[in-house]
Amino acid sequence: MKKIALLAIVIVLIFLNLGGCLSDKGKFVGTWQFSEGGTITFFDNDTVTITGISPLGALQLNGMFTYALSDHNVTFVSRGSTIGITVTLAYSFTNDTTLVLSNNQASLTLTKSS
Repeated sequence: MKKIALLAIVIVLIFLNLGGCLSDKGKFVGTWQFSEGGTITFFDNDTVTITGISPLGALQLNGMFTYALSDHNVTFVSRGSTIGITVTLAYSFTNDTTLVLSNNQASLTLTKSS
């Protein structure tokens, strides 16, 4: 009986953790603008298009990527390139229309436009 109760608790905790990621994914979907120009458009099929942004220090992300969310980090993986690029950034929402992406060098504040 104790094993069943423990298993039930573990399952509930897993779903609660996944629920946070799923709700954050819904917040990401749409086009986000950087005040100095450029946009990031997140789609609900786990793809993203980044144009005109070289956001974080020497890091430059432009083009099409896939993305995944985990533990308040977003990981971008390049698409259609023979040279794989994987970049993980911390994220936070200060409200429903403001997204902050950051690494140990700098941060980028984006405003949702659609």
